Amino acid sequence: MRSIKNEKLKLDRQKIQLIIGNFVKYENQIYKITQLIDFNEVIGVNIKNNEAKRLLIEYIKPTPNNSIKDNGYISKDIDDIADDGWKTIEIRLNAIRPLLNSATRKEIEEHAKDIGIHFTTLYRWLSGYKSTGTVTGLLSQKRGRKNGTLFIAEDIEKIIQDTIKNDYLIKERPSIKSVINKIKIKCLEKNLALPSNNTIRNRINKITQYEFFEKRNSKNLVKDKFAPATKKYSADYPLQKVQIDHTRVDLHIVDDEHRTSIGRPWLTLAIDIYSRMIVGYYLSLDAPSGVSVGMCIVNAIMQKNKLLNQFELDTEWNVWGKFDNIFTDNGADFRSFSVEQACLANGIHINFRPIGKKEYGGHIERLIGTTMTEVHDVPGTTYSNIREKMDYDSEGNACMTFDEFEKWLLIYITKIYQHNIHSGIKTSPYIKWKEGIFGTKNTLGIGYPQIPGDIESLTIDFLPSIERTVQKNGVTIDGLTYFDQILRTKIRGYDIGYDSSNSNPKYIFKRDPRDISFIWFYDDIQQEYYKIGLANMEFPPMSIQELNIIKNNIEKTNSKVLNEYNILEGYKELYSHVDESIKKTKQQKKMIQKAKNNKKSSITSILIKNTDNSIYKNNESDIWDNDIPDFD
Repeated sequence: MRSIKNEKLKLDRQKIQLIIGNFVKYENQIYKITQLIDFNEVIGVNIKNNEAKRLLIEYIKPTPNNSIKDNGYISKDIDDIADDGWKTIEIRLNAIRPLLNSATRKEIEEHAKDIGIHFTTLYRWLSGYKSTGTVTGLLSQKRGRKNGTLFIAEDIEKIIQDTIKNDYLIKERPSIKSVINKIKIKCLEKNLALPSNNTIRNRINKITQYEFFEKRNSKNLVKDKFAPATKKYSADYPLQKVQIDHTRVDLHIVDDEHRTSIGRPWLTLAIDIYSRMIVGYYLSLDAPSGVSVGMCIVNAIMQKNKLLNQFELDTEWNVWGKFDNIFTDNGADFRSFSVEQACLANGIHINFRPIGKKEYGGHIERLIGTTMTEVHDVPGTTYSNIREKMDYDSEGNACMTFDEFEKWLLIYITKIYQHNIHSGIKTSPYIKWKEGIFGTKNTLGIGYPQIPGDIESLTIDFLPSIERTVQKNGVTIDGLTYFDQILRTKIRGYDIGYDSSNSNPKYIFKRDPRDISFIWFYDDIQQEYYKIGLANMEFPPMSIQELNIIKNNIEKTNSKVLNEYNILEGYKELYSHVDESIKKTKQQKKMIQKAKNNKKSSITSILIKNTDNSIYKNNESDIWDNDIPDFD
């Protein structure tokens, strides 16, 4: 029987900057970094005994920051912050963005003057962001009034907004001072109270940069400032720009038990424009969604050692860290509000590709094409078109399971793609990436990218939110019931004095589609997450896509330095892995034919046995039931 420990988690969005002189936590000891070795290790000196030690980067944690002043938002779930809060975060982040790398007092004061904000306010915002490591540090502590409450009368507010629109956002580019004077004159004429200068400046600061430049400048200037060059779309350093996109894989895969075709998976890929390194991926049987985007971003940021060990691969994929910008298509999956919030909360700026501008996504589209060309050598391929496929039986020749294809993909990424010469950069993606991080004889590298202090917190930020009421038997999602004693206090009528006239409150839950044997429950009072397991402890760990396959079946049955030689060795392993999959498939089909029966999987048997408390047709619409349009 499986059990879930009573785990709880307070979100920690701090980032770790691995540079010489910084302090980090390792095995509950504090070390000062003295030397950077490679992508896996640094040298640190223990501040207590002064002993030097090699520190594995994947186990390094941020040091406790006792100077952080909690504004009430630091550990909040992103869905527990009001829309007005996110607007405030975006405005303030845009204001301090030019100052994030480094800025002198003079530069800060000049920038404050340029954007019409007092320099002490800008200092406070910058300090809040840097000390907490998250954009939620930009929010001010709540003081009485709710977000969105107007501080002035509606008729005064209308005068301010109309004057800003008609007398400030114009080509003549009048000064803020002249607009303030005009607003006050109009208020005097109507015998209204005069708004303060700061009130007017705050309204002006809410104007987006794009709207500001669009209304007050020429179209060419707007294009030059906000549009990347169409002829040469490049990046200046690693992780400055990352492109992401989806494709349906040109391959049929088979189920684990009967080795029969179950369709074509979807693949989400992310590429670093500077080095052309594949930084992340997400593989799923479900159509593209916000989940696909979020999980791909998490995969891109996290270190990959555990993932490679999981698939027993003796190789390296040394690409990780927070990126500055992500460039995407305009699909609904990328426009997901939760994805935008999660990116903003983690300091990632989303840029949407203008409609009809294919050059903005050229790198990722070429990568997808290159990857699918390799897939065309795998039995079960659909090829890229009917002419290539001809009369080839893709489903009949399919041999790889989902996990086997994922391993194939990892072999291709780590042993072949990243070490092949890329025509666009005249070297391999791995070498270009390494040079960008550590530098060359003639150029300086940027050093290690920032890494999340807690990968679990990062993952939770990007997981889809599900709102549910808590019933006596727990919480039901997709026909699965989750329960823990911590939920008892959230059951309607539990507390003495509970107002029975109120409807059941809904709470925020998050679930990882890769393992639905547990969910995360967010306690908005404690601002902590609790891990809640399934009520049926016999239920094994599985993904949402495995659950959907099983439910469909139940409905149907009613029941080192690398060179060309090393790359060829990678291909050899790739082909060997394919041959192994073919062999397993043939053996399994032969066994099924001899047995002449259609055995159900042990998982299915458990599910049917426990239909009453595990699976049923869920009439309540939720995030997993919504079909997402195919991504172009």
